[in-house]
Amino acid sequence: MPGIVVNTSVRTGPSTTNQSPTATFFVVGQTERGPATTPKMVTSIAEYESIFGEYVSHGQVHQQVQTFFEEGGAQVYVSRVVGASPTVGSLEFVDTNGDPSITLTAIGAGAWSTNLEASVESAGTGFAIKFFLSDELVYTTGEVATAAAAVTRINASPVAARYATAEDEENLVPVLTAATAFGAGDDNRSTITSSTYTDALSSFGTDLGPGAVAIPGESGAGVWNAMLTHCVNANRVALMAFPAAYSAAEAAADASAMSAEPNAEYGSMFFPWVKMVTESGATLTISPEGYAAAKRSIAHNSIGPWQPYAGKMAESKFITGTSVAVDKTAGDYLDENRVNALRIISGTVRIYGARSVSNDEDNYRFNTAREMLNYVVARSQTALEDLVFSPIDGRASLFSKVEARLVAMLEPIRIAGGLYEAFDTAGKRIDYGYSVQVNDAINPLSQLAGGLVRAKVGIRVSSVGDQIQVDVTKSNLTASVV
Repeated sequence: MPGIVVNTSVRTGPSTTNQSPTATFFVVGQTERGPATTPKMVTSIAEYESIFGEYVSHGQVHQQVQTFFEEGGAQVYVSRVVGASPTVGSLEFVDTNGDPSITLTAIGAGAWSTNLEASVESAGTGFAIKFFLSDELVYTTGEVATAAAAVTRINASPVAARYATAEDEENLVPVLTAATAFGAGDDNRSTITSSTYTDALSSFGTDLGPGAVAIPGESGAGVWNAMLTHCVNANRVALMAFPAAYSAAEAAADASAMSAEPNAEYGSMFFPWVKMVTESGATLTISPEGYAAAKRSIAHNSIGPWQPYAGKMAESKFITGTSVAVDKTAGDYLDENRVNALRIISGTVRIYGARSVSNDEDNYRFNTAREMLNYVVARSQTALEDLVFSPIDGRASLFSKVEARLVAMLEPIRIAGGLYEAFDTAGKRIDYGYSVQVNDAINPLSQLAGGLVRAKVGIRVSSVGDQIQVDVTKSNLTASVV
């Protein structure tokens, strides 16, 4: 089929824009309100609340999104989940004869719709329909003369689309009506299962780009493997955590079990849960994915995916503590078992590990390895997209264009230290840490006749210095200092 296909593999041997294409956070969970079939992108907690509502005790998404933005994240896609048989609230206006005029239907299931009111008020020579949420005016149609005009304005408004849609019955003008509450819907959350959450991952289509996905509060091999499979297909990584009551030993055991999974390099695990303080002053203990996603976003946006989101870079600004204390001994134990510990260092929380959960230590010990591959794939697709449907001529001009764009994409990464250059013992450069091949050897005429142009890219991803060892030798007064 037409398009760009980029494949990745590993090879053994010797050793930004403001919004990185890989810095997006994708989160699944329960919210107060909002659409449950289409994910929405938000870039602030205020925007999130205008679409999905306030904090609810039965879901973690609000806390995760708030933490993400407070800790420095930039962009989130939210996919709301509801039960198997949800219902939505509605409100009907009638004309002077009592016949149906306009029906308003709340956006998204749940009892939240009882807090939504609408009125029909006199405006100029016509009327206006106004929406109120918790007694606060959130939208007005302005002056309209007919029901059809009111419906058109409501359904075309991005603001009204956060609250309700409208249907014109017979273009009958509604009578003036005081603010009236919508009926109650039901999110049917008692029927939500782990599969409900994992099925929602499919709403994050590949067209939304790469990034990190999380289902905060959900755990276990079934959930984690579903996340990893999604990440393979969508060029993303999974941020995973354990149940709130888990010990370090239990977390290590689960991570060790997951390490042999075929797609384990797409996931990173974090322990323990973290603490945040709400606007009311209450302390909540939440799963750590939103915090990890924020520090990942900062690393990708400020430096690149070769920068681990750990250590000083991961220092908390909003998160106030951890649910259990993790000292150096426990942290080392977790690291050995491929779990990234959250520790309090110099009075603040830090992510103190850069591990993927994979047991392929040679290729995927650090989570930056898969992050780099995802980044190169995403950047390659962007760089080459407008070359699709270019003529293939005998002078290999298309080959040259493909090669030039791939080199131009990789060279800044090398300069920034994301690719490991090789030098011989005399200090002479052997290679730049990458190679690009687009030539006749991999593009025979029989293949070109079918419209396929192939390129090969090899990269040597820089490793991560997660240990610094200093040997100190004491000398007495009569001995030399060594």
